[in-house]
Amino acid sequence: MHGRFCQWFTCVLLLLLSAGLTGMALGQQALPPLGATGSGYQLGTAPVHPVSMVSFETNQKSLADEVAELQAWKKKVLAKEAEAKKKAESAPSFKIMGRMYVDTAMFDQNASSIAGVGNAQNGTEFRSARLGVGGSMFQVIDYKLEMDFASSTRPTFKDVYMSINELPLLGHVRIGHFKEPFGMEQLMSSKYTTFMERSLGDAGVFVPARNIGIMAHDCSESERFTWAIGAFASESPDNPPVEQHDHEGTALTMRATFLPWYDEATEGRGLLHTGVAYSYRSIGDQSVQLRAHPESHLAPYIIDTGALAVSDMQLIGGELAYVYGPFSVQTEIYHATLDSTTAGVANANLNGCYVYVSYFLTGEHRPYKRDAGTFDRVKPFENFFRVRDENGYVHTGKGAWEVAYRYSYVDLNNGFAAGGRAGDHTLGLNWYLTPYTRMMFNYIHSTADRGANTDQVMNIFQMRAQVDF
Repeated sequence: MHGRFCQWFTCVLLLLLSAGLTGMALGQQALPPLGATGSGYQLGTAPVHPVSMVSFETNQKSLADEVAELQAWKKKVLAKEAEAKKKAESAPSFKIMGRMYVDTAMFDQNASSIAGVGNAQNGTEFRSARLGVGGSMFQVIDYKLEMDFASSTRPTFKDVYMSINELPLLGHVRIGHFKEPFGMEQLMSSKYTTFMERSLGDAGVFVPARNIGIMAHDCSESERFTWAIGAFASESPDNPPVEQHDHEGTALTMRATFLPWYDEATEGRGLLHTGVAYSYRSIGDQSVQLRAHPESHLAPYIIDTGALAVSDMQLIGGELAYVYGPFSVQTEIYHATLDSTTAGVANANLNGCYVYVSYFLTGEHRPYKRDAGTFDRVKPFENFFRVRDENGYVHTGKGAWEVAYRYSYVDLNNGFAAGGRAGDHTLGLNWYLTPYTRMMFNYIHSTADRGANTDQVMNIFQMRAQVDF
């Protein structure tokens, strides 16, 4: 048995030795002699395979083709997205808008006031109940159609116009029924004004409101400078606006504003606004009446020139506003020159002004709309809310609170005009529950002198609930 095992072991060993010798012989034949050339090899260098280089070049070309295809695909996708966006912007947009103001007012008068203007009645009214639509189309056309249903007779026209935008030189052109570019307080929407009513010298005295016309307006690239100029029918009523006369009244009105300082870092928590406005008005029927309420819509007129025979009139206005955090100051001055139709009668030069200060107790500020040169919507840091948690504790959001004071003055006594003089002191408290809802509280101490009725005193307390969308 041991002899057979040795035979098998010897055979296996011989086979392994034979295989090793054969491999060594083959390896010696594959290697060139030292220093041999022309075989494609160098001593101490890696072999170069021509087939591998061709494969690498082929892979390079394939990668470049794939990148080019990817870029082409990306361009097609971006082009489709741009086309879809253009179509979406070109399609007419449609937005419903509206507002509602509910006012109540209570009056207290002295005997001279009752004798001069009658007994003012306490009252409640819908000061405004507007509904409208607006939108844009084809990227360059805007439109707005807004009606007010608060009138006791019929709905009245408010902003009803179309605008063409992005025009060379002119910027924007508006056509329809809208506010003339005059007066900062007037051009601010009533949704954003600090007091329930605008100052004594506003619409009805020195400041034109809405009329039918055409206007060009624009702002500088930096939005530091704005300008507007327009031609209007000077006597078109709101209800509805119709102008039809053999000698139609016309007006040329313009306004420019400049923003010397605007704190970019705080988005307008600090700013200084300046502005001027001018209007030349040819009176179609040669009759003008200037009159004013105290700063309450439910109050009677306290100054009134009656009908004056006037061929034309010129209006000049100056504006100044300053904001520093929650504190702000705003003021305007007005001057009107009336040319009498009677030969030899001197012009009447009438004046008015107002100044007011406001302060946000909760730290907000009055936002400024730079491309229009007016103030915009107040946004509370925290909207009003009142909820009870699971533990029974009540949590409340306070909204924004603002206090304000304004003094306004109008003098309609000069030359052939004898409308009287009036001054109003107004204290205001505003509670902004949300950016679209607020409660307003105003107290007005109004004094007036007109004709024989001097020292007319009227005290007014009024409130407003306001919502818009």
